[in-house]
Amino acid sequence: MGLVEGFHFRDLLLGFMGSEFSPRPASGSPSKPRPANASRPIFAAMTRATAMLCALCLTAVVAVGQAAPPQRVIVVGIAINGNKATKDRIILREMLVQESDTLEATVLTDRMERSRQNLMNTGLFNTVTVLPLYLDLQQAMVEVTVHERWTIWPSPIFQLADPNFNTWWRTFDRDPDRVNYGAYLYKYNFRGRNETVYIKAQFGYTRQFGLRYKVPGVDRKGRFGLSIGAHYTEQAEVAAGTAGNRRVLLRRSDGPNRDEQKADLELSLRRNHDVRHFLRAAFIQASVADTVIATASDYFNGDASSARYLSLGYGFTWDRRDLRIYPRAGHYAEARIDRLGLGLLSDNAPDVTTAYATVKKWWKLSDPITLALGVRGKHTWGTPPYYAQEGLGYGHFVRGYEYYVIDGEHFTLGKANAVFQLVRPRNQRAEFMPAEAFRSLYFAVYLNVFADAGRVWDSRYADANFLAGQWMSGYGIGLDLVTSYDQVVRTEYTLNALGEHGFFLHFSQPF
Repeated sequence: MGLVEGFHFRDLLLGFMGSEFSPRPASGSPSKPRPANASRPIFAAMTRATAMLCALCLTAVVAVGQAAPPQRVIVVGIAINGNKATKDRIILREMLVQESDTLEATVLTDRMERSRQNLMNTGLFNTVTVLPLYLDLQQAMVEVTVHERWTIWPSPIFQLADPNFNTWWRTFDRDPDRVNYGAYLYKYNFRGRNETVYIKAQFGYTRQFGLRYKVPGVDRKGRFGLSIGAHYTEQAEVAAGTAGNRRVLLRRSDGPNRDEQKADLELSLRRNHDVRHFLRAAFIQASVADTVIATASDYFNGDASSARYLSLGYGFTWDRRDLRIYPRAGHYAEARIDRLGLGLLSDNAPDVTTAYATVKKWWKLSDPITLALGVRGKHTWGTPPYYAQEGLGYGHFVRGYEYYVIDGEHFTLGKANAVFQLVRPRNQRAEFMPAEAFRSLYFAVYLNVFADAGRVWDSRYADANFLAGQWMSGYGIGLDLVTSYDQVVRTEYTLNALGEHGFFLHFSQPF
């Protein structure tokens, strides 16, 4: 009974009140007459008893209010369910909880949630649950239940050749000749080891044929990875430069204006769950038609119409996002440095080194509200030919400037987002689907308020491009739909510093 276990309140009262409250003598025993002031000792005894009861109550309150020592839980095992193709060790590699761990209950809960996020971020599963099964107060099993995705994808290609949807829709009047079409044939989770194999055949604006084999863990511990691939590309139309921050496009009707062959090898090291190191080597060979050199004599070095070179690069990522396809909490950092032209197998090779850095942070202020900030920058040592130059307007841009391309050696780009959850993320069962891998339908809807700013430094073409060397800014509001198989659709209304405004459509996360 806690603090009063082993005795009764009656004994306590009798001990404090003395003979005034002692039991009556047995029948027939002589009894003493009660004095006239008998009520005073009784009152005093009641006062002492009340004080003692108050002390006991206060002691009990203090004892309850004190923090109990943290409950420690022994993980006696991990049970995995639902993995028909995926090997157990691939799942265990993503777990921050291992058999025989002894953890505080709160630490166990946090690690199970992070383990669930790691498994979702592999891209192998539609849903993942990680739950404790307590055997008693000090021992627990951890149960992991996964729902695997479909692993063989004959994925069709329908890709716009222009930097974004709005450029294709408005600038080129929805020209069907500016569309890439074809197919990938993916085999995800090859051999149940999270390996990926694909072949690609693409036609239309850009013809490209390629293949790749990627192994995230070549050793038993899953620390070292390998990726090897090659592709051949040819284009009838190429950008030979920019004027007024619009691409100068040259088209050839009787054959390709540019062709390129590339082979690359990448080795990776994953020391822990969140940090990865990459070492890349590539061989690139490219050539363009004489009509391109006539317009852009610096497309390669000098007036050469072809180039061949080796490149070597190192990269580092630190990824603590809760969900990579559309993060709501965590951070992401990346650093990369690439050397183009090593002096071996070189012909008109560029002589430049580029460095990139990215930092992103998400703060989940409450369940429906997230704030996010991101900064990205690039610096180039040496003067790159046009072929190797890239600023803003391609993969990275200031929102509101989707119609512009700003080439240059260096750039900086900052983004800020406030995300408000409109439809809570949910998984719905679609029993009418013929395959189990498609019966789990995920969707969520968010309101996105944003502001961007950026600048490009260009020492070669700034005179012909008014946005070079100028700070750009844009802000607006959008609606983001996140759905199954990592699909994101964003509609945004944006106003930029030039006073231009409009609706824009994108198919990726905000940044």
